[in-house]
Amino acid sequence: MIKGMLSRYSLGLVAVAMLGLGGTMPVQAATKTTTVTFGQLTNQNAHRLAAIREAARQEILTKTHAKASRVPTVYQVKLPTHMAKKATLTASGLRMNLLPNSFKVKQIVIPYHQLTGKVLNRYLPKKNRTTGLKYKKSIALTFDDGPDSTLTPRLLKVLKQNKVHATFFEVGQSVSRYPKITRAVIKAGNEVGNHSWNHPDFSRIGTTASVSQVIRTDRAIYAATGQLPQYVRPPYGNITAAEGRKIQHPIVRWSVDSRDWAYLNKTKDINEVLRTTHPGSIILMHDIHAPSVAAVPTIIKRLKAKGYHFVTVSQLLNQQALPGLQYFAAHNYRTAGK
Repeated sequence: MIKGMLSRYSLGLVAVAMLGLGGTMPVQAATKTTTVTFGQLTNQNAHRLAAIREAARQEILTKTHAKASRVPTVYQVKLPTHMAKKATLTASGLRMNLLPNSFKVKQIVIPYHQLTGKVLNRYLPKKNRTTGLKYKKSIALTFDDGPDSTLTPRLLKVLKQNKVHATFFEVGQSVSRYPKITRAVIKAGNEVGNHSWNHPDFSRIGTTASVSQVIRTDRAIYAATGQLPQYVRPPYGNITAAEGRKIQHPIVRWSVDSRDWAYLNKTKDINEVLRTTHPGSIILMHDIHAPSVAAVPTIIKRLKAKGYHFVTVSQLLNQQALPGLQYFAAHNYRTAGK
């Protein structure tokens, strides 16, 4: 009996030692629970810690079956900001203790699949680790300003027929008007991001108003889908450094502007995208203009013929987009607002 206890104890020490030396053995594979600091989980990276807080908010809402009206309140819950704070790796996820809060939740467990790209790979089960892009010529189609009652469903059919997934940056007031369409976007395997409530220029309305725009749209998307959006795309791409710090989502910009909003011409939309797309591109289009939606089948066909593979923004960024940073393409990012 004592020999068996010593063996289990020794295995635990070996596991911890391997992790301390940068080994790749997942902690929970050797021990049921292991205490770690957020500094260890993130390699002292404040952006990664912000991403963990982002996942924690979703888990609080999920755990409490919260109504959408509670979304603004979840941003008031005090979550870890110091690297020395501790959490526990368990068989099912990252367990965190919470300070007293209006949700009356003392503890949450964030599933590992929600921590991919946020926590260092060695602390995750193998199936939840980032692995890199499968194809070098990967690109992401993105569509702004929807959902539209007619054009977005039409676009979803086009994407399905071509076996392509995209990322939709939706305006909150339209999501509130057409929640079934937002649900259909996700059900089809696409992503939904936050594109503000009613499309103001963030750099002109100020930080407080910009944050309010984001949270109000988070609420609308959560009401429609049960999930907080991971990304924010500021209208016109404009965002200040202060807003970048306060908006608690990764900022997704673009590297290819189809200019479909200016052309309103199917042929020009096609030519502009084909001319400017390169491996790793994030392509900006809109699902509120009929010529734009009409251009998509040809764009997909011709880019596929050139060897391109279409992925979502999450896939293109290898699940590693972090709050406080803005992303223009694969491997092309900088501090938000700079």
